Amino acid sequence: MGIKTSAEIAQILKKRWDKSKDSDKRDWKVLAGMNPKGRYDMFISDPERVWQLKTEQTGKNEAIGFGLEVGKIDDELKKLMGMGAPVPFGLISPQKNSNLAIVLAGVQQYSSDSTHTLCKEYISEKQAKLDDKLDLEIERLSGDPVLRRKYREQKERESNSYL
Repeated sequence: MGIKTSAEIAQILKKRWDKSKDSDKRDWKVLAGMNPKGRYDMFISDPERVWQLKTEQTGKNEAIGFGLEVGKIDDELKKLMGMGAPVPFGLISPQKNSNLAIVLAGVQQYSSDSTHTLCKEYISEKQAKLDDKLDLEIERLSGDPVLRRKYREQKERESNSYL
């Protein structure tokens, strides 16, 4: 499985969730963190597989993202997936039909250190391809003056201190 849009990954995850037994649903985990570029890395695992979504905010309520299936889950990955502070998460993934969206919500573990470890020590080659794909797509979209303005405003909001 190659790089897919966040919407495509959300569809795959929803189908797997719907097919999984109630007893297996407790074994699903989400780990998220922010990388040094200010992008969010989210890892989602079921009892068998792990996926990564990489997203960047392009506007106040808009993001662009891509993801891929990382591979099989093992004991070491299960341990990393459980590290961090529990916080709520939400992901809304619009679909081709403008009236539909996939909504993923729940509780995730938040740890930039753990996601960084997963990116650098476990999936560095795939991680680099995801980063490149996201960079290219942001560069392509930045040709749109409306998106460029929204993106610049978003980066200014992120740089403001909340203290």
